[in-house]
Amino acid sequence: MRTEASVLEFLHSRDVSPATLSWYKQKLTRFASSYPELPSDPVPIETFLSTFTGKPWTKHAYFRALRAFFRFISKRHKLPNPMDDILPPRRPKKVMPTLQAHELMLLLASASTPRDRLILTLLIDTGIRSTEVVNLRKQDIKRQTIIVNGKTGEHEVPMSEETARLFAVVASQSPDQFVFHGLQGRMTRSGIYKVVKQHMEQAGISGPKLGGHRIRHAFGKNYLVAGGDLRSLQKLMGHANIQTTQQYASLDMTDLTAKHHQFTPLKLAHAAAQGELFKEEALEEAESLFRRNRGGE
Repeated sequence: MRTEASVLEFLHSRDVSPATLSWYKQKLTRFASSYPELPSDPVPIETFLSTFTGKPWTKHAYFRALRAFFRFISKRHKLPNPMDDILPPRRPKKVMPTLQAHELMLLLASASTPRDRLILTLLIDTGIRSTEVVNLRKQDIKRQTIIVNGKTGEHEVPMSEETARLFAVVASQSPDQFVFHGLQGRMTRSGIYKVVKQHMEQAGISGPKLGGHRIRHAFGKNYLVAGGDLRSLQKLMGHANIQTTQQYASLDMTDLTAKHHQFTPLKLAHAAAQGELFKEEALEEAESLFRRNRGGE
């Protein structure tokens, strides 16, 4: 079986976003160029994965693409799956880059136009993806919610009153059905990235990730820190699987520090010691009163 033909068959079967399809295509095309005939043994696949000696996340990404590909081909053509005998590559945990409340405030304050203010407010308020932002049409804007078209299809997302007021201003200036426009027409996902990156830099926010996805991470983390639950967050963010949502349940060092200061056993020890001190003082005062009373008898 020719690998290239198998890859095309797999890609044509995928009901995923264009970005995800491109992700699969890029990785599987590279594999097909290395092995024109589809391997039935795990050794060639392990050899291919061993060529990625840089960041472990790169190797893991290729592993995931190959796992999905061979699972489909094996099931479709009733063939043994060589990926069953391959262990996933090691993938160290990464600290998810997010934003603290004061950084979100600085980010909003940096906006100089109604359009940019709405983009930042919308991302902070709803946590939707940049692709979902650029696809918003006037008819998708309801009184208290918006209809977004994401990876898992259409779903309705609540928005705050401040966001709704900004929509009324920006949408009224749109020349067509779409809400967001740039100098050369309808905004693209890269256009949203440029706007967010520009305002993050103006707000003094640094880091390797300065696009809309960092605000999405911040939405998920801060929603849970403020008391929200995983199930409602899953619906808000449009995750098909709650395991994806659970990544936001891990607290960053700022949150851990605050929790530590609140619940450290040292604090309990000091409270207990304070209680013992008050207890000793009360006993001494009681004994003193008793002695004085005895002297007056």
